[in-house]
Amino acid sequence: MTANISTTLRLVAAIAVSATSAALFADHFNGGRTVPIHRLAPLDAEGDKISPTADLPEPISQAKTCSQCHDTYLMTGGSHFRTGLDTNDAPESVEVEPWFWADEKTGTSIPLSLHAQPGAYRPADLGLSCWQWTKMFGRTFPGGGIGSDPRAVGEVAGFKQRWFVTGPLGPNCLACHQQRGYDSSEWARQVLRENFAGAATAASGIGAVEGMNERLDDSWDGLRAENPDDHLFKVPEKTSYDSRRFDAKNRCVFDVGRPKSENCLACHAVSEAGVPSHSIAGDVHLQRGLTCVDCHKNGIDHRIATTSCRDCHTGPKGAGPTPKHAGIPLVHFEKLSCTVCHSGVTSDGARAQVRTARANRIGIYGRAQWATDVPYVLEPVFVKNAEGKIEPRRMTWPSYFAEIGTNGTVKPLAPDAVAAFCQRGTNDFTKAVLAKALNALKAKKPDASYGFIGHGKLWTVEDDGTNATVVASENAAAAPVSWPVGHDVRPARQARGAAPVKCADCHTSDSDFFFGKVVPTGPITDAEVEPVQQTEFLGLSSTYHAVLGTTFAMRPLFKVFLWSVFGLLCLFGMAAAAVVLNKLGAKISEGTLSFAWGLAKWIVDMGFVVCLVYLALSGVIGWMCGGMTGWWLVLHMVAGGGLAACAAIIAVVRASERTEKFEMSLIWLAWIVCAVGTVFTAVMPMMTVAGGDGQVFLLWSHRLVALAFAAVSCLVCRSCCRRRR
Repeated sequence: MTANISTTLRLVAAIAVSATSAALFADHFNGGRTVPIHRLAPLDAEGDKISPTADLPEPISQAKTCSQCHDTYLMTGGSHFRTGLDTNDAPESVEVEPWFWADEKTGTSIPLSLHAQPGAYRPADLGLSCWQWTKMFGRTFPGGGIGSDPRAVGEVAGFKQRWFVTGPLGPNCLACHQQRGYDSSEWARQVLRENFAGAATAASGIGAVEGMNERLDDSWDGLRAENPDDHLFKVPEKTSYDSRRFDAKNRCVFDVGRPKSENCLACHAVSEAGVPSHSIAGDVHLQRGLTCVDCHKNGIDHRIATTSCRDCHTGPKGAGPTPKHAGIPLVHFEKLSCTVCHSGVTSDGARAQVRTARANRIGIYGRAQWATDVPYVLEPVFVKNAEGKIEPRRMTWPSYFAEIGTNGTVKPLAPDAVAAFCQRGTNDFTKAVLAKALNALKAKKPDASYGFIGHGKLWTVEDDGTNATVVASENAAAAPVSWPVGHDVRPARQARGAAPVKCADCHTSDSDFFFGKVVPTGPITDAEVEPVQQTEFLGLSSTYHAVLGTTFAMRPLFKVFLWSVFGLLCLFGMAAAAVVLNKLGAKISEGTLSFAWGLAKWIVDMGFVVCLVYLALSGVIGWMCGGMTGWWLVLHMVAGGGLAACAAIIAVVRASERTEKFEMSLIWLAWIVCAVGTVFTAVMPMMTVAGGDGQVFLLWSHRLVALAFAAVSCLVCRSCCRRRR
């Protein structure tokens, strides 16, 4: 035993201090734009080179192997390697997806966290050792952290501590960095078999690992004992390498690089329960060629810093397109997170049950069925966060058998402690089955009280002597646990509130956003549970938002009314402007010498005619013959400016003369309208507004309106000549 302890401690120490001399490692980047080929000799936990042809070769230590070039000691404090053993691992306010101690047979779903996350238990609170945690959840974290920390491995031996048998679960760099061929399902299987040392080697495909440390006794001593059985699965783990992966110098090529999205999704995938794979649209960023690490970045210390939506889409250096958000009141951006409208994996953003890799073990494949429905997670449930902003969350309600204290506190019971009392099938966890299980627990320990947490309630048995019934009551331990939704991000056309429903997606008297009924989840199939209205999670008044939603039904009529008033006011304004211009023109005419004033008006008229004639000729020639280039184009633009200036002057000084009679006023109105249309369609193509199709439309509009303007101008001249005769 002493030799075994010494070997284990040496293993732990070797991993923990693999690169304590950080000064020895210089920055390897020299300006190259390619990932270097990682052809190097793999090392074992002692730092010795692996000999693939040895009779009993050691498994590869990722920490030792990678430390030949990288300072792996700096990585031990990374975001994926937090242990919960340090007070500064993560702030207590951090709300991320918890881990779940889940068991379908007993209906257990206990949220766990390595830091003091609201609504989740610490492992030690439930008597879970670091080794137990490592085996239970090692499937979805890349080793290291609590799986190899000296403080964790140094815990006393016993039923809950099998470090002597398994050794530590060291950092698995390939889980994130291997570019192809990494088998996350094999990693999960090996961890479950307690083959901690060789799990990474097997998952990478460099070698195979046989045997099952899970079948060995707690007192197993690998240095002295014989194999307990010659069966393939009843022997200690044994590594055998694929010799084709090694060269003559026992070097191996590790196909590594920046983590690919597939690496991340092995542990962070989420999908709607029951949806076929072809119905999953996926994140819009991944569809456009981005990867997870484009937004979730880290340095050599592996502390991840996330680029927010605002940083990329509205920040001064943002690389993403700037959203228009046309017509959306600014209050939405003050009170809502971007993810309210743009994130979620469910179809059309509707509330539904989802399953995650961490909680429901999706993405692990093999002969056995790994995925579970427990815990029952709902998405999206909208909640006001600590910053006062509304955000979508995934939410579930804890469920477990518990011992009830005298003051109403509950202590969760481990699934194996109550499994014998839950005689049921997979889908028939009824109140009757629950009552039998609670009574059986009571019979075993009469001086204790028992209940079941689930569906947001505490369920206990009341027995009046003739009949035992299960009743539900309030208890703080039954409160839901939730965490923010970040993905999948949907494009604008699929966002909440997009066309055709727009505002009505949220602002009606019965919208799901404010008034949807969220039914607390749990395993009891015949539980009668009161649904919770969304406004309770939002901390908002249901009466106010019902009234506000009703007003939105009148918005179309209100818009028509306001636009009508706006149009009438514009007409009155134009009429007033016309009167002012008439008066101004008359005043100018009266205060000017007759000959000089007539000459000036004649010059303006002639300038207008000359410009109009050239524009008409060059425009028609350019239109019909394609000759609107070179000097034709330059002179066309000059003449256009002259025509616009003359038209503006004529509109001022000739208005009073050409509105003396009603018929003349109508022709003058048509002239003004055509003049405005001609100028507008000439200047709009110069603006960076219209695209290719818009430019074509404006070109044809300009041609037609300009011809109409020329025709109406001729009509005005003809009418003026008649008036003079």
